Amino acid sequence: MPNFKIDLNIMPIDSVLDPQGEAIENSLKNMSSISATEFKVGKKITFKIKAANKKKCSEIVIQLCEKLLVNEVIEKYTFKINDEKN
Repeated sequence: MPNFKIDLNIMPIDSVLDPQGEAIENSLKNMSSISATEFKVGKKITFKIKAANKKKCSEIVIQLCEKLLVNEVIEKYTFKINDEKN
């Protein structure tokens, strides 16, 4: 059974206040030479899954996200499945 490497990105949904992003933005106000806005701070999780194929792997990742890794009330997620290189 092949191994797949998963890159999971979790971000706050747009309607949720992001205090970490706001803290970065407030800190930049003291740096007049930099004009950057709308920071969002999220999480990146990487892990490996053994599955029969990419479709089954995707089903497992979705199940993990919905039941364990992501609070879908305040977070959204995207993921990429990579073939593990030996």
